Amino acid sequence: MKKRKRNDVINSGLDQVLGVKTKMKIFQNAPYWFILPLAIIFIALVCGTVYSQTGNKYDGFANVGVDFKGGTVLTVEMTGIKSGDKNKAVDSILDIITAEGLQVTSNQSSGSNIVIIRYPNSVIKADGSIENLNTTDKTPQMLTINSNLEDKITLMLTNDYGADKDISANAELINATASSDLIKKAALSVGIALAIMLIYTAIRFDFFSGLSALIMQVNDIIIMMAFVIIFRVQINSAIIAGLITIVAYSINNTLLIFDRIRSNSATVKTQNLKFIPGELVDLSVTQSLTRMIFSSLTTLLTISILAMMGVRALTEFALPIIFGILSGLYSSLFLAPSIWGTLMTLKLNRTPKKLKTAKRR
Repeated sequence: MKKRKRNDVINSGLDQVLGVKTKMKIFQNAPYWFILPLAIIFIALVCGTVYSQTGNKYDGFANVGVDFKGGTVLTVEMTGIKSGDKNKAVDSILDIITAEGLQVTSNQSSGSNIVIIRYPNSVIKADGSIENLNTTDKTPQMLTINSNLEDKITLMLTNDYGADKDISANAELINATASSDLIKKAALSVGIALAIMLIYTAIRFDFFSGLSALIMQVNDIIIMMAFVIIFRVQINSAIIAGLITIVAYSINNTLLIFDRIRSNSATVKTQNLKFIPGELVDLSVTQSLTRMIFSSLTTLLTISILAMMGVRALTEFALPIIFGILSGLYSSLFLAPSIWGTLMTLKLNRTPKKLKTAKRR
């Protein structure tokens, strides 16, 4: 008789009971599914290292916005100015900001009359050196600069477009303390969401399902951030919304697989078949494949339209979610079931050993 290959899953006859003619080989190839995520993380580390080198056009390992590293958010309202004059007015505003030695990192419109401009709390001096004002002791100096900017921008727009226009400029300072507080709240929000997912999945299914789902949630977040680093998507407050969205969305596909595994496990018991984790994984993924792909493609289509609208704020929000959805689909199909099957197999293999030891005693 020919020996069975090591990576073959023993057939208990469950596929015949369920009427599944062909099934995907997920569990047999479990080690290979981890190559792609590891490769993406490696590429992100390489890209980040290159970006952080001095002498290039990039600034730092990742494109961190002022929301997280500190800076100023300048909101200019220009109600009454014609849409044709708006671009010219924005260019004049940017010229005033640059003349103060400040470097604009983002410029986006909000509605038809509001422009939001972000810049770090640092000033470029005449000799080319940069003075960091993002510290507590330098806060009064940065407040003075922002106050002068508000006055200059308001005066310029009023002189150019008339005093009858509703014009205002408001600069909100985000110092190091505020940005640090935002990072802590973001980490706490994501941590709470992950903990709730773990508890819910463990109670509804089993502990190994909860552990597998938690590992995959962390994986999806890491992969999403890896793509953000690779493609230099700005890391700002929209990232928090993106992270929470991905944590909530990607768990759905994972729960769909585990729900199918639970249903097939019940069939194994009622039919008095042998409980084989690897076979359950392969059959459950095969049964859920079409539904998961269609569901993810529908969501991807919608969020891709937002990314292609040409509005920078929407693009910065949509791109991380696209990365997260793709990572979530991959991990739900290949990684989470493989981890569950491995843990369950190890548990079953240890149980006979414990029984033999007890009998010897």
